[in-house]
Amino acid sequence: MQYSADNWEVVSADASFRRYFRALVKGVSYILVDAPPDTEKNAEFIEFSSQYAQVGIDVPRIIFSDLARGFLCLTDLGSQSLLPLAENDSIYWYRKVLRTLPLLAKVTVNDESARYNAAFFELELALFKNWFCQQFLDISMSDIESYSLAPCLDWLVKSATMQPQVATHRDFHGRNIMVRDNQSLAVIDFQDTVIGPLTYDVVSLLKDCYFKLDNETQQQLLQESYALYQDSLSLAMTFDEYRQYADLMGLQRHLKVCGIFSRLHLRDNKSHYLNDLPLVVDYIMQVCNHYPELKQLQAFFEKMILPTLPKRIEQCLP
Repeated sequence: MQYSADNWEVVSADASFRRYFRALVKGVSYILVDAPPDTEKNAEFIEFSSQYAQVGIDVPRIIFSDLARGFLCLTDLGSQSLLPLAENDSIYWYRKVLRTLPLLAKVTVNDESARYNAAFFELELALFKNWFCQQFLDISMSDIESYSLAPCLDWLVKSATMQPQVATHRDFHGRNIMVRDNQSLAVIDFQDTVIGPLTYDVVSLLKDCYFKLDNETQQQLLQESYALYQDSLSLAMTFDEYRQYADLMGLQRHLKVCGIFSRLHLRDNKSHYLNDLPLVVDYIMQVCNHYPELKQLQAFFEKMILPTLPKRIEQCLP
């Protein structure tokens, strides 16, 4: 049976090649997804929509899929994301989201190769060197190597691989959490889920690249996330160990994000992501300033990046 769709509208422009549309079919609203099969993980999206639902996380349900052509029809979760609500009442909303994390950690990942390992983390750090340092800021590889960053970056990778490994969303932040009926929460954009470090998702949330919590609230919520994981997973670590894992995990993630935002600007003409680079770099400097082991990375940013970054961003934005 075929139905015609009325009142089409573009929902969002994604950082990937996906396109989302909202359409009414016989009075019911659906989300239609155009996700090119050559570049997008459509089969994984369908699988994880089921896996997330099985542990009690609300996600879009699949109404129809055509994997060969990259078309999906999903239930409509509405248009209210967490981010603007959190700006007015961060403690209330973030506490609700934190309760999702122990459930997310137990999502089943059937693909044994879908794991964050040392080699994958190193590939992500290469995005920082290539796209951010070299291509965006025009810093030569010889200048990068002169700061002997390898011990700092190796420490980040070691910390990430040493901590408990659980199901990890990988992009768990305020824009990927939907609020339904101004109360219940749902999660989207979960197709990249892998087995990865315990603190990856919590630091993605509490050090959101698009929204900054004040430091006191951030630390309070980090402590609460630790307590939730303790109850759910019986962690064999102190809170100080957990906090260090989160700090270093966040640093690795934000170095990668510098590369990704630069690539979105240079390769994909999505320059608005450059507006968020100053916050990402601020997160990086906070961690570097706290750990003596990161003094070389701190010096690299202070001498090679901070003096030129604001002007470079200004040049690139309309």
